[in-house]
Amino acid sequence: MPDIQTLLFITILVVSLISFIREWFPIEVTSLLVLAALLVTGLVDKNQAIQGFANKATITIAAMFILSHAFTKTGFIKAFTIWLEKNGRGRNWLVMLLFLFAVSIFSAFLNNTATVAILIPVAGELANRMNISASKIMIPLSFAAIVGGTCTIIGTSTNLIVNDLAVDAGFQIGVFELSKLGILLMVITLFYVLVAQRYLLPSRVPVSGLTKKYHMGTYLTEVRLTADSPIVGRNFLDAKLGQKYEMTILEIIRESSHITTNLRNIILKENDILMVKCSVDNLKQFRTEQKALLLTDIKMNDTELSDKENILVEAMVSHNSSLSGSSLMDVDFRRRYGLFVLAIRHYREILNRKIGHIVLKPFDTLLIFGSRTRMAALYTDPNFIMLNELNFNLHKIKFRWLAIAIIPIVVGLASFNVMSIMEASLLGAILMMATGIVPAQEAYKAINWSVIFLIAALIPLGAAMETIGLAEKIAGAIYSVGDSLGNYGLIAIIFLVTMIMTSFLSHTATAIIMTPLAIESSTVLGLHPMPFIMTIMFAASLSFMTPNGYQTNTMVFSPGGYRYTDYLKAGLPLQIILWITGSALIPVIWPF
Repeated sequence: MPDIQTLLFITILVVSLISFIREWFPIEVTSLLVLAALLVTGLVDKNQAIQGFANKATITIAAMFILSHAFTKTGFIKAFTIWLEKNGRGRNWLVMLLFLFAVSIFSAFLNNTATVAILIPVAGELANRMNISASKIMIPLSFAAIVGGTCTIIGTSTNLIVNDLAVDAGFQIGVFELSKLGILLMVITLFYVLVAQRYLLPSRVPVSGLTKKYHMGTYLTEVRLTADSPIVGRNFLDAKLGQKYEMTILEIIRESSHITTNLRNIILKENDILMVKCSVDNLKQFRTEQKALLLTDIKMNDTELSDKENILVEAMVSHNSSLSGSSLMDVDFRRRYGLFVLAIRHYREILNRKIGHIVLKPFDTLLIFGSRTRMAALYTDPNFIMLNELNFNLHKIKFRWLAIAIIPIVVGLASFNVMSIMEASLLGAILMMATGIVPAQEAYKAINWSVIFLIAALIPLGAAMETIGLAEKIAGAIYSVGDSLGNYGLIAIIFLVTMIMTSFLSHTATAIIMTPLAIESSTVLGLHPMPFIMTIMFAASLSFMTPNGYQTNTMVFSPGGYRYTDYLKAGLPLQIILWITGSALIPVIWPF
């Protein structure tokens, strides 16, 4: 019969897992609530409760966020991938292979979320050049980044956490130890996605442009005001056109000038051309009552919406955006940025009516129209990830050579045991700030604090498991499974369970929960812990069959126009292939 402490721990764990999956709270809030529950119930003491914030993995991950940001500021990744594309010599399969290979290599040494954020617009441009739908390239981009992260210790936060737990247990893992299997898994994945791109991935995003992608053709058009129009001599606000017709005015074309600012207060004149967003029914009513002429019955496209002064772009709400949790009206988007949001895409749902009241979430994509000058400010705004930025020139930043060299230096110092990974990455991050490459405030914004709080708050779970002896009890159950299935079968089961958990739960949380169990199981069985540690390290990262299992999968969901089932179709076969490969080779590479 379980004692009261065990029951309390299991209750906290189950409720937290449900909260993670159901998204009752932001992920970092759930993890902090778990920490509070462990502290209040006495499952951890005050010192154990704060140990996650001083943990070496937590500090290393924060430092790597800063280093990755410094590297990406140089524009080197974009320039290099475009160079690879040019060397593909027009052969789509070769262009795709070179691009995905580059993605994997960058993800092995940089934060893969940052890598994908940088390369989403590059992938979109490649899709246009190859005349294929963006949905043919976005999932491969995410999959390549995920598997690339399994090649080195610093490739993912998961690897760093598992490594830290392994070091605490007395087992040191080298920077390139994972490469023994990770490179093979990368090769398998890259060739798999080339096949999946052709036979499994749909063409969901129209090749012809953003207006069709967001189903905007019905809502965008131009009207000309006649001499006898009742609204000539009045402004848009006084005429209450927005309220009466649910109409948004995007631009006023008056003779040769394009007016894009203070539109609601501009006095309208005869022959003014108004670019408006309006439903068909309301547009018909407006035309009749206000004596306006429709310039065309053809729906407006991207080319018509873009000119020397204005542009139509797509932007994603970043994972740490201050806009998340607020509506466009709450942040006064139009006044704050001087731009118009025409539509919002959240997962499968495209919203293009009454969007001012919609609460924004991380990785929602916005269709934005406005002046090129004002739009340029969004490219440096940390609240957004711009999805169609086509300027691939290297950015002029101070000490660019140092920003490019710092990651190889950190890896080299850690590989040759000159310093630990934590020491090397922390000193590198401090150097980036000291030289002004990444100013202190910018460094703060570069860190994904959701990940940091998640890790720091959940690390005490391991201490709680030790306090109540739960790891030993579960290890005893695993022992009986291993007795009947054999050691290889046991590795396969642990690999599969971890993969499934990662598909529906945070991969970081999965690693924190499963690693102590794996190490304890090896002790109970009298086997070397390394194959068990490596099983968790790989399985906790290899999440392909759901859009929410890994952050990069979530990021490409909207740009690719995917459905949930697209991940299952493309990801499940790959997950099975890598599960079988990993389960068979881990005990061979790292013997029991």
